[in-house]
Amino acid sequence: MTNREFLSNDDLHAFCQSRKDDLRRALCDLIRARTVNPPGDEYLAAKVLTDFCDACGIPYETFEKEPGRTNVVARIGAGRPRIVVPCHFDVVPPGDGWETDPFEPVETGGRIYGRGAMDNKGPLAAMMLAAAYLKQHEADLPGQLILVGCADEEAGSNLGMIYLLAECGLEAEYSVVPDAGHGMKLIDVGEKGALFTKVVAVGRQAHGSTPERGASALWPVLDFLGRLRDWRPPPPPESDAADLFTPATLNIGAVHAGTVANMVPGKCEALIDIRYLPGADGDAILAHLRSELAAVEADADGVRMDLEVESHQLPSLVDTEGPLVAALERATERVTGNRPKRYGQSGATVAKFLILHGVPAIGFCCGPEGVAHVAGEWIELDDLARFAEVMTLTVLDLMGEAG
Repeated sequence: MTNREFLSNDDLHAFCQSRKDDLRRALCDLIRARTVNPPGDEYLAAKVLTDFCDACGIPYETFEKEPGRTNVVARIGAGRPRIVVPCHFDVVPPGDGWETDPFEPVETGGRIYGRGAMDNKGPLAAMMLAAAYLKQHEADLPGQLILVGCADEEAGSNLGMIYLLAECGLEAEYSVVPDAGHGMKLIDVGEKGALFTKVVAVGRQAHGSTPERGASALWPVLDFLGRLRDWRPPPPPESDAADLFTPATLNIGAVHAGTVANMVPGKCEALIDIRYLPGADGDAILAHLRSELAAVEADADGVRMDLEVESHQLPSLVDTEGPLVAALERATERVTGNRPKRYGQSGATVAKFLILHGVPAIGFCCGPEGVAHVAGEWIELDDLARFAEVMTLTVLDLMGEAG
């Protein structure tokens, strides 16, 4: 079979269908690996992936920034382009409401239930199936698939993707991040900027019966928040982002002041979450906040006010007309009969870290919406098999081999 022939017939489809038992086994083993973050313990799921690599003859490396917080980087093929597909080992706590043990997978009606089935162990199991297929044809591959099992995605990725990019030399020409379940109907081509700030006001405590002797830190903060109630970051000028993203948002997540009713609060803090579109000026947004705060502080006798930046993730947007998006669209339509739509994400995935590192990255995944992070999390085995086909075709297309 030549490098073209293995894509010109039903070999890939037949392979994925015939290996559903392997797919089921991999997913169940991953679910049984209790990798709740915190504490993580990703080494438990990492062993499932490394045992698979050993059995298939796939070379890999492991990286740990902290003991037990294992990342696995497996490679199939050589040369370029290099396509990295990062999945994460860690899961959120099970929470309440489960009718079965969340770490003992249950299969019924073609669905597998368990914590991490959708987010993100099911997609990882599907990528292991894709990797097994590509390994069989490794000699024909002009590029390289890099399958990554990451630690710490659910808690910021400092021990996972950020660490791999900054300290472990992970590089690639393209990336598809399978971590947003939209039933293979949407491609995440960008992510909003995420600006988290904290307003701190310091006044003077006093007895609640004599508030004139104090300087309440709460009232000026409320005045400042009132100025922001109807304000939103303006859309970027002359940008296509507005067609892909929902409008910019502002959320007041928390306000903390005082302890009891009969005391004037001497300190107040408010937490603000702003999501803004690619092309908008993050510095201008901060300047607006500080200008409004200064105006309030000028009228707040005896109260000092400050704005602190808790974190600031810049917005990202890939070239929607480039080869990465086109390859995934073609592969999805070929397998499912439907061409996915492009959209901009309001939340954040590790795709942002890759893009800011210079690697074009998009988000795309199988599975239903609304089942991640909830009791009774599930995914369909057939959906995972189709996803393995789509991802294999995408990788081969980017390598120039899909016909």
